[in-house]
Amino acid sequence: MTRPPIRSRLLVWLVGSAAGGLLLALPDSGPRLFSFSRTHGPSPVDFLGMIIAVAAWLPVVWLIWRRRSALRGGAGAGSAGLALVGVILLAVTIGGDLGLWWLAAVTLLVAAQLIALVSIARESPAGNGPSPDVPAG
Repeated sequence: MTRPPIRSRLLVWLVGSAAGGLLLALPDSGPRLFSFSRTHGPSPVDFLGMIIAVAAWLPVVWLIWRRRSALRGGAGAGSAGLALVGVILLAVTIGGDLGLWWLAAVTLLVAAQLIALVSIARESPAGNGPSPDVPAG
């Protein structure tokens, strides 16, 4: 069984993130399905955007996890550090109702993923990296 190449996964991630983000950016209409805080909670359209964005994001997370051995040195540490700060900042901004500060957290999280993906893609000239199932050599 062959896996989709990195570029295909990136395309799914980008398109899904854009579509999910667009749905999340639409003005809220309808009741909240649940609440994260006093001012944050998804409407049905927001929830659909969240599902699309997460579904597009999961293959990239799987790819990064499977090829985590490529994340050495500064790229690995930088990516992990940005992700950690991004997750903490996102939780604080949403839980504390800090307005648009969540965008800074999302920016850090996207940057962490991009750093990891670029590092993984540089494993091979084709940008697909070696197969994790085939030993190097």
